[in-house]
Amino acid sequence: MIKGSIVELITPTQPGVSPSYTDLERLVEWHIDQGTSALLIGSTLDSTVILDGEECYELFRRTVWQADGRIAVIADISASTTKESLAGLRIANDAVVDAVLLTIPVEDIRGHDAILTHFQTVARAARIPVYLREHPERSDLLPYGVIKQLAKISGIHGLIERGLNPEAPQALLEMEWPQGFGLYAGADRGAHRLMLKGFRGVVSTLANVAPSHVQALCTACRNGDEGQVEALQAVLKPILDALESHPLDITVRWALTEMGLIDEGARPLELPQSSDYAALRRALRGAQLVA
Repeated sequence: MIKGSIVELITPTQPGVSPSYTDLERLVEWHIDQGTSALLIGSTLDSTVILDGEECYELFRRTVWQADGRIAVIADISASTTKESLAGLRIANDAVVDAVLLTIPVEDIRGHDAILTHFQTVARAARIPVYLREHPERSDLLPYGVIKQLAKISGIHGLIERGLNPEAPQALLEMEWPQGFGLYAGADRGAHRLMLKGFRGVVSTLANVAPSHVQALCTACRNGDEGQVEALQAVLKPILDALESHPLDITVRWALTEMGLIDEGARPLELPQSSDYAALRRALRGAQLVA
């Protein structure tokens, strides 16, 4: 079972908005050095990067090749239809990723029976673990009874909880789960509270920029070291505040460029005010991520 920090890795680009595999390989190596538990690739963190099937395969393949078994690689194959998810699964299987992630579709698959059928179909076709993630706009799609049924499907290994319902985390922790099934926080804010209570880890945007700190936070939570959790939160909160002040694809790219980890890419990295750059730079310096 994957435990700890799962970074929702931004896809670095080059002019023409195609993936920059040189930057990708540098980021993968950096996350291995920083102790990140797993890489989530091909996600919708940057909605302006739209990859076709061939580019998805190459992105998955290059990540797996660079990881070389040293870090788990999870491919996001979320789609609005079962057919599209199965097509993504074939690409992921061909690239030999370690696991896949599916977000609950909201447009073309409606009703609890349809959702169960969708996930059963994909899980049965998968030769690798499947992780589920709640849809950011529809907390009503997964009532507890449906979640328990999904957890029993062979091949489904965990649920990423988005924090849409404040009562959900405690209710989920009180439920009995199959052996090998884990709960994960789906957002950085409040993730430490969930992990202190028993969540296995977090799918983190913040870990794009501060991977060793986020992994240390996961470890401190797992050990119940509340003093260390508080100390790490004091360092990480200013970075998260600065990153979330504008669209994450812009602020994360700007930070990674400032840290010398990626080239500027296809689009100019412009924040609305120069003071916003200063706040993010101060937060990065506070965490000793830039000089």
